[in-house]
Parts: sequence; structure tokens; C-alpha cells
Amino acid sequence: MKRSTVSGFLLLLLLEACASNKTNIDITKPLDTKEASNAARAYERGMQEKKDQNTLEATRYFEAVRNSFPYSQYAALSELALADMRFDADDYAFAATAYQDFVKNHPSHAKADYAAFRVGLAHYQDRASDFFLFPPSYERDQTPVKAALDAFQKFVAAYPKSDFAVRARDLINDCRERLAAHDRYVAGFYWKRHAWRGAAGRLLELADAYGDLQDGRLRGDSLWRAAVAYYNAKDFTAERSVLTRLVQESPNDSHRKEAETLLKTLPSGNAPPQGTPAPQPGAERPVEVPTAPPIERPESAPKPGEPVGAPAPKPEK
Repeated sequence: MKRSTVSGFLLLLLLEACASNKTNIDITKPLDTKEASNAARAYERGMQEKKDQNTLEATRYFEAVRNSFPYSQYAALSELALADMRFDADDYAFAATAYQDFVKNHPSHAKADYAAFRVGLAHYQDRASDFFLFPPSYERDQTPVKAALDAFQKFVAAYPKSDFAVRARDLINDCRERLAAHDRYVAGFYWKRHAWRGAAGRLLELADAYGDLQDGRLRGDSLWRAAVAYYNAKDFTAERSVLTRLVQESPNDSHRKEAETLLKTLPSGNAPPQGTPAPQPGAERPVEVPTAPPIERPESAPKPGEPVGAPAPKPEK
């Protein structure tokens, strides 16, 4: 963790203390207790203060261990405890950086897999919520979800046998479902405005990146809609290409037979299908507008020492 980041954290804690009238605690004053003279005792005191939700005092002890005993095993554990406190305070961006720094600085530590998992979990918890007063989460910025997906994938690759690996794989699937829902929403946005090429492009991205979801049905559905979009855009060459992909890549799709029939009528060039007039404005091939279904969220991840999947989800922001 960078020194400037720690200083900012301490300043935030000082402001919180002032707001709660705990001005009798000076977080800048060195500890003079007997615990501070021993790394193990100072760390245990910090953990007790953390358990008692005395954030300021816990931070003082953990920082004392980091600064006074940098080569002790308790220095690394104190770094992890500080990251956990920021996570518990819903400061997910700070927590993600702290966990990432821990993994970078202590790659062989016994808790490196826990920290690496929490990098992804912090990003995941920072995602847009589905609070009823706000637009659905799939309509909003997906940057935290993308960051979480990347972190979880790296975690599984680095720690495939970790106790958190099963949970991470579940969250990978959840992140991909969320990103797929966002792409469907964007495709629907273009579709409603008859921006056919934009809709087709996003649907093809959906098929390529997330086509395996829903037991592969998402690939066939996205390819079919992309073909319809190209038909409505009068791009029959692109329509033929996408229909060919549907037949080859989604042989069990419900639209396969219809796709095969259409391929027999499409010429090799970019002319309208045989015996069919070119589509006119307002006479597009009808198909349901792509929509993004709601996504059920998995539970939050466990804290240290708790079994995977045990704790209840943290409240939404």
C-alpha cells in the first residue's frame, strides 16, 4: 500500500472520529502500551479492537506493526487486516487496491489466495445495484463487473485448488451473465432506433463472448437476431454469413431450419432474396426486441475462517 494512500486513510479515520465526538483519540500519537513493543501482542490487540469495531484503535495497532516490525509475519497480516476493514466499510475501491498490493508484495503468503479472491470480490461488490429507484444494473456502467471478472479469472488460473476456487467460478458465471445482459440491453437500444448495423454488431459480440451461456442458447438466439438486423439493413451478404454461422455453430437452435431455408433463397451477392422485394422502411422482418432478463445474485463471499458460501450477502449500496 502506498504511503500517500495510508495517509489518506488515516485522515479519513480522523474525520470520522471527529464526527462521532471521539476526539480523545489521537491516531498520530505513537502507542506506548506494552503491546506495541511486541509484534504478536500488537497484532492481537489490533484484531481485538477490530472485532470490537474500534476502527481507529485497530488501525493504530496494525500501522504500528507495519512500521515497527516490517519483517515480522505480523506485518503482512496487519496489511490484510487493514484491507479487510476497508472492505467491511464498503470502501471497495480502496480494498481492491490493498488486496492487490498484498498479493504483489507477498505472492507466497499462506493467505495470498484469500487476498487475490478478495480483489475480485471487492470489485464485484462495487457494481451497480438494482435499487428500485435507479435504472436496472444492466443499463449502467459495467466497469466494476469487468474488473471483477478479470480478477476472478486470474485468481482461478493462479489458485485452482484454493478453497475459494468454487466460489470464484460461480462469480465468474454471474459476472458474465451481467455483462451479457448489458450487451443485450445495448443491442435493444440500437434495435428500437432501427440502427440495424449497431444492433447486429453488438449481437455478434454477445454471441462470441457469451454464446455458451444458457446452455448455448444465447449464441443461437444472438446470431438469429443479428441475421435479422442485417436483413433489415439490406446487407444480405452479412445476413448470409451470420445464418451460415448459426447453422454451423448452433445446430440445435430452434431457428436452424428457418435459417437453412433462408440460405437457399439468398444469392451469393448482396441482392435481395430470390422472389422477395428488398425491405422498405417500416416493413422490417419482425422479431422480438432483445431484452436483458433480471439476474439473481449469488451470496457474498466468506470472511477469513468462515466456510465458503456461509455468510449472508452484504447490503446493496
